[in-house]
Amino acid sequence: MKFVTLAAIAALTATPVLADPVAREQAKADLHQARADAVKAQIEKEGAQAEANANAADAASAQAQANAAKADATVSQAQADTAQATADAAAAQANNAQARADVATVERNNAIDRAANARADVHAN
Repeated sequence: MKFVTLAAIAALTATPVLADPVAREQAKADLHQARADAVKAQIEKEGAQAEANANAADAASAQAQANAAKADATVSQAQADTAQATADAAAAQANNAQARADVATVERNNAIDRAANARADVHAN
């Protein structure tokens, strides 16, 4: 019986000794996994940073294109405004010319009437 008791005591005391290396190996495995996860996270971070940098460069390029288009539109608007002002001035000149033509028509008609009246006076005398 003594032997069984000693074997039981030895078995109970040996379990923590056997469990300690198992725990140590598990801790080592956890450490290696954590390091691998950290490396993977670093790689993913660098990839995301590179993508963010590329997107920022694309945004800057798009902004430059938008600025150039806006400048072109401003120039085009100025040209359109100038063309409109020229057209308005030409229309005003055309209206003025039409008014002078209308006055000239009236004056011509008056001259014709005066000539007809003078002819009638000449024939009547």
